[in-house]
Amino acid sequence: MPKYTFPSIHSFPPFYTAPVTAFNQHSQPAQSSSNYGRLDRESIIAVIDELAKQGNAEWDPPQSRDQCLILWRKPDEWASILSRWAFDSGHTNSICTIYELLHGDDTVGQEFHNLDERTMVKALEALAKAGKAQLYAGATDSELGVKFF
Repeated sequence: MPKYTFPSIHSFPPFYTAPVTAFNQHSQPAQSSSNYGRLDRESIIAVIDELAKQGNAEWDPPQSRDQCLILWRKPDEWASILSRWAFDSGHTNSICTIYELLHGDDTVGQEFHNLDERTMVKALEALAKAGKAQLYAGATDSELGVKFF
């Protein structure tokens, strides 16, 4: 079988380097969903910083650049889903624990069933901030309670 040779355009540096202008640096990641090759640490941080600006990522802890939480839905979006579920299922004015929301029989088949606990806490905090829920502290995040309004 003959060896495949890439077209000469693949030697063009902009395919594999960061854009020079600030405008292109901000617009290119949103326009290109498939990047080939491997990014260096600086480029990875730049991509995650951009996701964080859009609300789809958070550095954990915030001052670190070693770990991040990637959110495929923003906390406000999860909050809306939770609020709709609480209303539709008759859980308004009742208290649930995070464990019940994440792993309970009442939530099987829901989009948030088995969701990451940190993401659930952020969603519930967004609901509380919007006045649609009240949080009750527990010894751990799993024991945190929420009352939906």
